[in-house]
Amino acid sequence: MKRNVFLTLAAVVVCGLAVTLFTQCNKDKEKNPEVNMLYYVSVSPDVLSVADVEINYLDATGAKQKEVLTDSTWRKPITTNTLPLTEGVWAKLTPKASIAEGNYQLRIQTVAGFAATLSDDTKAFEGWTNDNSEIITTAQNADEVAAWCAQSPTVAITIDKKGVSNQTHVDFGGNYSVEDLYEDLGCWFFCSVFSLDDYCGDCD
Repeated sequence: MKRNVFLTLAAVVVCGLAVTLFTQCNKDKEKNPEVNMLYYVSVSPDVLSVADVEINYLDATGAKQKEVLTDSTWRKPITTNTLPLTEGVWAKLTPKASIAEGNYQLRIQTVAGFAATLSDDTKAFEGWTNDNSEIITTAQNADEVAAWCAQSPTVAITIDKKGVSNQTHVDFGGNYSVEDLYEDLGCWFFCSVFSLDDYCGDCD
């Protein structure tokens, strides 16, 4: 009887070790995802003549960062091996102290996107932007410039472990919450802006 109990216990221990080793092997084979976080902001030349532009964005850890825009375009690729994550970018537009009357052509495009190779080697990629990114607004005085600056869009998304992204909101302090974003920027974003040939597909 004691021998049978001993054999039973031994079998349980062996099975337990086998399960542990199998699980550990599977974990060892599991790859970390490779994620390129992608931010892009573009403004018309007149914007820089009437406003100071400060780019606010989230880094790979979710910490808020800032950079001053000195050119009409700004690109920010960030690499991480972690999913899920949240992306967010907002261009804070502060009207200059003195703005002469004129005919200012104002436009801004704000983009957050990603290109990822997931742990199972499948690829996922999406880009989101403000849906009025192609609209040019004419401002003729300081009040009209200030009203336009106050509507600078925030683009923010969450990305899950399967590489699926959804719109969200990130509070940078005083930023405007966009109701509708345009998804799937396609070849232009992944090839022309960030030269990610592996993700751009069949571009014309």
